[in-house]
Amino acid sequence: MNEFATIETPIGTLGIRTNAKGVFRLHLANDVDYQEKKTPFHQYSPILKKALKELQEYFEGTRKTFSVPLDLKMPPFYKKALLEVAKVPFGKTVSYQEIARRAGNQKASRAAGSANANNPIAIFIPCHRILATNGTLGGYGGGLDTKMILLEHEGVDVRL
Repeated sequence: MNEFATIETPIGTLGIRTNAKGVFRLHLANDVDYQEKKTPFHQYSPILKKALKELQEYFEGTRKTFSVPLDLKMPPFYKKALLEVAKVPFGKTVSYQEIARRAGNQKASRAAGSANANNPIAIFIPCHRILATNGTLGGYGGGLDTKMILLEHEGVDVRL
């Protein structure tokens, strides 16, 4: 059972894909296919309902952590790195190098950056909280404006 729904947010329309295990894809506003057939509301699974509710609460400022199940299919190091990214608290940032260290290979900051760049579940796994080692924003699949909006939403000073 794969489902698809969209949600309006301050960073644009996001698309969410879920299956029986959890959220497996979040499409940022620049990546949503608006022609895609949405799951009828009355057929939403509990996982899809929870994902939408948690995103809404996040953008309303009432949620700082996510508890919806995730279905992360990535190569082993990427998955390990993204699971470390998921532990970075709301309003905090760390470097790609720190994520590599936490994932078990301090010298793999480029691989940690690549894992972040290929994160299929942005926001739920908050890759926007990861900065370049020199403290600059680095990159973001949804664009640096979106990364800045998300960091500002979390109270991070983005005048880096």
